[in-house]
Amino acid sequence: MANLRLLSGGQSSVAAEAKAINMKLSDLPASIKWATSQPVASPKAELALGKQAVACVAKGGSVSPDPFGTSGVIGGPVVADISSPTYFEKSATLTRLPSASSEVVFLSTASGALADLVAVGRKSSLVCLATQMAANSTLQGAGQGVKAGASFMSAPRYGGGGGGVHIRFVETGGNFALLKSKLYADEYFYVQGSAEVFLTFINLGSAFSPSSTASAISKVMARAKSEVAKS
Repeated sequence: MANLRLLSGGQSSVAAEAKAINMKLSDLPASIKWATSQPVASPKAELALGKQAVACVAKGGSVSPDPFGTSGVIGGPVVADISSPTYFEKSATLTRLPSASSEVVFLSTASGALADLVAVGRKSSLVCLATQMAANSTLQGAGQGVKAGASFMSAPRYGGGGGGVHIRFVETGGNFALLKSKLYADEYFYVQGSAEVFLTFINLGSAFSPSSTASAISKVMARAKSEVAKS
């Protein structure tokens, strides 16, 4: 799932809430020197993959046009879609890993957000999202023959709908084979009112630090609870 989509419509107040919730540099461990990459508009090919993934997820049941930023489609029930910068270890000039980022989508109703959480938590959605991730990696220069596996993992509990969903993707093949390593992408999905909060933690060779992940999620979700309570 990409994290490079910008708001293309919606209410400015909601956009400000989304920006306030999103991951900040201060959410990440100070022991690592982080560099920042600002979000940019996603290429058409990547957006097309997102729409295909949503169509695949929708075969299993109800889902919005942009669940947790999957497609970047704004309009209808989707009010806003705002991405954080991507933070990556400054010294890792080649791989830009480990990295962390987030994306906040506001729907028009809380029930719609909960339906999206149920959708990404269905077993049938794993193949849809893994297919999208592998194809995105190929588009982004990971080489041909990239494969992605996906599995549900435990997640810190926040927000509504049972407290969130955690999916771990493991990518192999392509340039990862040349590096004799695997790419680990841990994605977390949460709902707070009508806000959908999507967090991504990526690393090469092993998963992103679990303690650092848990700390960052707690800070982001505390802001989500506070911001949604104000509206």
